Amino acid sequence: MRSRLLAAAVATALLVAGCTTVPTKGPIRNSSQDGPASNSGGTGVEAQPPRPGAEPFQLVNGFLEAMSDSTGVDVAREYLTPAAGAAWKPESTLVYDQNPGSGVVNSADGKVHLSAPLIATIDARGSWTPAAPGTPLNWVFDLTKVSNEWRVANPPPGLVFLGSNQLPSKLTARALYFFNPAKHLLVADPVLLPFNLSAGQEATQLIQELLKGPTNRFGNSVVSAAPPGTTVDVSVPVESGVATVALSDPAASLTDITDREQLAAQIAWTLRPITRIRITIEGAPLLPEQLEVSYTDFGDYDPSVPGGRLKDLYGLRDGKVQRIEGQDDGQTIEAKPLEDSQLYGYNAKSFAVNLRADAGAIVTTTKGGGKPVVVLARLSAPKNEERESLIPTEGAVLRPTFDGEDNLWILDRADTAKPRLRVRSPDGKLSTVLTKFGDYGRPVELRMAPDGVRALLLMQSKGVNSVLTATVGSNDGKQLELGRFKPLQLQLADITDASWNNAGILVAGKSPKGSPPRPFQVNVDGSQLNVIAGASSQFDAVHVASNPNLDTLPAVQDASGKLHWQGKDLNWVALADGPEGRILPVYPG
Repeated sequence: MRSRLLAAAVATALLVAGCTTVPTKGPIRNSSQDGPASNSGGTGVEAQPPRPGAEPFQLVNGFLEAMSDSTGVDVAREYLTPAAGAAWKPESTLVYDQNPGSGVVNSADGKVHLSAPLIATIDARGSWTPAAPGTPLNWVFDLTKVSNEWRVANPPPGLVFLGSNQLPSKLTARALYFFNPAKHLLVADPVLLPFNLSAGQEATQLIQELLKGPTNRFGNSVVSAAPPGTTVDVSVPVESGVATVALSDPAASLTDITDREQLAAQIAWTLRPITRIRITIEGAPLLPEQLEVSYTDFGDYDPSVPGGRLKDLYGLRDGKVQRIEGQDDGQTIEAKPLEDSQLYGYNAKSFAVNLRADAGAIVTTTKGGGKPVVVLARLSAPKNEERESLIPTEGAVLRPTFDGEDNLWILDRADTAKPRLRVRSPDGKLSTVLTKFGDYGRPVELRMAPDGVRALLLMQSKGVNSVLTATVGSNDGKQLELGRFKPLQLQLADITDASWNNAGILVAGKSPKGSPPRPFQVNVDGSQLNVIAGASSQFDAVHVASNPNLDTLPAVQDASGKLHWQGKDLNWVALADGPEGRILPVYPG
């Protein structure tokens, strides 16, 4: 019988996602967290062959369960007719919501249906593409008897169906690493791998994917040090804690030691947490006289910029810039005015701090309430020794944002049909970044990641805020362009803020059930949305502050303006009662 997808929206999603690969060769994965996740083993059920005498309903459920096992494709084929089994080559994954009101049902026509909300599509390179809310997944299984046993005659062509409840037990988060265009910082390209891979299988798949280049999330926004055509010879064995990466001949064309170091950095960071890696070309070390390397050897490329001051908390109180002291060192916790900075003399509407925490930028207006300007100045400098820089702006100006290269990103005209994005380099050059927000609405918040490649956006359309990511690339090599917008399709209402953090993205919003605003944690692709661990029910979350540094504590401003942050014990701490505690939190970035 003819295979069919009943929901046209699903077919559209597949066309957008393109051809995808999941269980037969490569790993099942999605873009999730920046950081690696340890392969601690899943709890999913191993694929089992069909039971003798199984009725259609039980057979279909067994088929879906076998589908979810990345190593169980051959077992899953046992549920199919011989012709269907020979033709079925699953290369895509549709993730559906396993809630009480959806799943496999017997219909009045005697057929077995799968009916559920579609959550996302996973493509060949691991990109998770969220489905628009309300998109259905419907599939009718045609069954026929083979040797007096029921078998599925129409498996979904090129598809695997994966229930959302299976995700945590089947997949583990990892990341490929590439460089920003300046090759100064690594950029994480997150993926998911099956839990049940051995250390060697996991390492092999990671390096194979790394050498293919970045996923379609980035386009030309990132670069790889690996010469075109570079592959890994056979596999990446891991023995006694040592991974051996034998690269093919094209890698030998790298003659500059810096290029070789950068390739070694990509490989070492991708294989984290493995700390002993041997990288060879034709049996010789990639790096002369360095047989083994570790990601710790390449800290200068660390995308979380550990050498900066990212965990220092700042803020605005009544338009004046502040620094919060004593958060985690046992001292008295208080906000101290930055009176030594040129910025303190202004009435600031918003405030940003660079990653070294030695300079800041505010949005204010010229004297007499005139045009808005961005003021850039040192956070601590005698007022008679250094002048601030004034950058003219127009219309509504969003909070500025810094990246790890000390570039300052400024988005103004946000209240017009043509918002303007510019970037100011450390040498003072101001450049326009091409962008077209189109149907996504108008920008409300912009946060650049330290790598200067990834952008986090809060967009408003028809009075509703949504969270998107985007990347900065080059337009034919001539001009920077913000594009590749990815709506995260979060199931939240009344979203008020979003920020990068060490596990993905921090979002302030309400769950659809109507609970008060809370800080939520979500992966960078929109998957695995959860209230952050230990989130308090004693205050609303309106504004959030964080950044990718592992030691940065999430901070929240509630509806009354009061500042709270989460300690390492997951308990929440408030700055103070009364007006002294009302402050808008700002972390470097």
